[in-house]
Amino acid sequence: MNAGGTVAPDVMIAACTALIEAFARGQIEPSDAAIAYVSRGNARARIGERNLATADYDRAIAIYDRAIELGSNEANVYLGRGNVNFLKRDYDRAVADYDTTLAIAPNSVDAFLGRGRSYYQKQDYDRAIASYDRALGLDPNHAEALAERGDAHEQARQFERAIEDYSRLIVLQPANPKAWNNRCWDRALTGQLEPALADCNEALRLAPDDSEAIDSRGFTYLKLGRFEKAIADYDAALTQSPRQAGSLYGRGIAKLRSGDAVGGRADIAAATAIDPNIVEIYTHYGVQQ
Repeated sequence: MNAGGTVAPDVMIAACTALIEAFARGQIEPSDAAIAYVSRGNARARIGERNLATADYDRAIAIYDRAIELGSNEANVYLGRGNVNFLKRDYDRAVADYDTTLAIAPNSVDAFLGRGRSYYQKQDYDRAIASYDRALGLDPNHAEALAERGDAHEQARQFERAIEDYSRLIVLQPANPKAWNNRCWDRALTGQLEPALADCNEALRLAPDDSEAIDSRGFTYLKLGRFEKAIADYDAALTQSPRQAGSLYGRGIAKLRSGDAVGGRADIAAATAIDPNIVEIYTHYGVQQ
């Protein structure tokens, strides 16, 4: 187990391989073998072995397919296959499996959650939100559903609703730095700058090296007109993520507004080279040259 409390990929791969070999000897159930294939695939994906991961996911799907061919009408079979299709990034098939799961088990929070995630990946944010709504209707304190619905609201530019979701999440998980950072970002976008700054400071108290939170605070300082502090935060964020277009663009604007025209133009040019849409994105954020 590593310092973060998760099992190291090589340990997981070895353990799952032992289970898969036991399945070949007829010593464990197909459902357990499917879980072993998925877990091994996830471990392989973590170390960049995407082709091997996909092969494991396909083997898990074959087990689920066989169960369905034999007449299984268990919700968990369709839910399991939907989860694997999601991992394969086959979101249409995942949605179909989650729909079938819900036809069998209408109160499956996991199926609503999986369907929400699939629609989110398809950038169908309205349907994603509707699925998360159903999950939260069944389990109002489901932290993952709140976090992910907040993300979907943000992508749909429903920032106040995103703030509401992140606020509920913070009540449930006050030590969650991502929740504080996300609320900081959305508050900054909607002009709630002092509360945004407080949120970013709390995120960074919990996770001092979080480059996303550092970037968010830099953005907040930029909108507050505190350009030196904005530049300092963007410098720190770019030390960790040198090709982060948003940090480069924000720093460029801060430099321009603090009188450094040469440095500002250089940062903006570098940001635009990485993301040609960065000017338009930040114009929507209320930041212009």
